[in-house]
Amino acid sequence: MLRARRHGVFRREYEIESDGGSVTTLAGARREGCGFTLAGAEYRIERDGRKRFVLHGPDGRAATADRATHREWAIRAATGDLTLVKPSIWRSAWEVHQRGSARGTIKHDGMFHRSFAADVPSDVPMPVRLFAFYVVLIDYERNANAAAASSS
Repeated sequence: MLRARRHGVFRREYEIESDGGSVTTLAGARREGCGFTLAGAEYRIERDGRKRFVLHGPDGRAATADRATHREWAIRAATGDLTLVKPSIWRSAWEVHQRGSARGTIKHDGMFHRSFAADVPSDVPMPVRLFAFYVVLIDYERNANAAAASSS
């Protein structure tokens, strides 16, 4: 299980842990992007328009995430495809689907917490797991920003 804790209010930076140990830091970049390092390899996530994110690794493009609807993202990677599905507009949790069935979840730990949990199948490579996690984190940020804008 991966856990993310957001640092700071005005910057996008998430400390990622697994089983209590640090994995990496997703350090925000412009336009909803970020960079991170795993085992000495540099990765970069970039937004490509409003409905697409791209994961770049040391060997080039590693995965893409395309928004099909407001409640579904399709992730394509050489190692296998995932679908992120938000089954209910009333709950904030997302399901991780692999080969047609729900295999995990990504969720916010609660309204008053700045932490998140991702249970993505262990056969998915870590860079792709982090990529899926980040896509959902950006969705949470977009929703929070929209809610703040509508209340002012």
